Amino acid sequence: MEKMSARDYLTPFVEVGRALSDNVDNYSIMNLIAQRITETLQLKGTFVKLKSAEGEGLELVSSHGLSEHFLLSEPVRTPDSVCFQIPSDVKCFPNIQENEEIPEQERMLFEGIRSAAIIPVEVEHDNVGLVGLFAGEPREFQRAELTFAATLAGQGVLSIFWQRRVERYVEVERAYLKTFQEISCTINETLNINKVLELVVNKVSQILGGKGCTVRLLDPKTQSLYLAQAYGLSQSFLEKGPVDAQKSIVENMAGRIVVIEDVFTDPRLQYPAEVVAEGIRKILSIPLSVRGKVIGVLRVFTGPRAPFTQREIHFASAIAQQCAFAIENARMYQRVKYEYQQMMIDFGYEGSGQ
Repeated sequence: MEKMSARDYLTPFVEVGRALSDNVDNYSIMNLIAQRITETLQLKGTFVKLKSAEGEGLELVSSHGLSEHFLLSEPVRTPDSVCFQIPSDVKCFPNIQENEEIPEQERMLFEGIRSAAIIPVEVEHDNVGLVGLFAGEPREFQRAELTFAATLAGQGVLSIFWQRRVERYVEVERAYLKTFQEISCTINETLNINKVLELVVNKVSQILGGKGCTVRLLDPKTQSLYLAQAYGLSQSFLEKGPVDAQKSIVENMAGRIVVIEDVFTDPRLQYPAEVVAEGIRKILSIPLSVRGKVIGVLRVFTGPRAPFTQREIHFASAIAQQCAFAIENARMYQRVKYEYQQMMIDFGYEGSGQ
């Protein structure tokens, strides 16, 4: 224990903190962390693995003192795997040679490893990775050693975690902007409203991870919402019956956005049984408004998922506004065209319809 107390646990934190403040790239920082853990705890080697950005399997983000043969070996896909799955709690193996239950025992012994500790790394109450400590002799890992390794590794892991979050945010924003520009260009290039709406329901559903999307337009005479375009939904669902503007999420007709988080309990649905049977669990319903007048509704239907974020709602609202103006422009063009044709007829130019 005297040897333990003489160890310098502070300097590695200072070095890593300095690297973080100097904006050193995350993977260089993680390699520094693996090296300092190995040197400070007098280990044979260390590695740090994280859940991949895609969420499938573990990604090796840093190591020190271990061979490529050991690090890049084929994953062991068993519940008892030590190196290829995140444990719920710290696992220590004081003597690898005496523990035949470890699936990776042979690999570890071949690598010269005689003891190991596997520590989960937590970010925001979720185990997102692990730190592997490997010694060349049988030994008991002390609590102070495990805490030091987990805390130092956690500094770098948190940095990677936030970088990934920023990258996902940027990627989503880029997708939003690209979709918005694509729809804008289509509106500017054509007066074919069906083409515009087909693009809208397709893109909105895909970007928001929806099961499907519809645009329904208001018939002022019947006060019903007739289907103008749909994507991803079954024909039987789309033909379930007339959609009454005064019965189907009526707040939309007052110009309000409506989010239905649970179709099982929300009373605002006109056809709740059909909605449930379609596999729909959440609905985002946005009015299409022009100069304060509601002319239709854009609806996004999803299965089970996290609640809609404000960013998603704002994106869908912006697309809905584009839709509304495109529809109004197309209708205005048709009115002007009709009036022009009538005028030509009145002046005796019945053949002029171009």
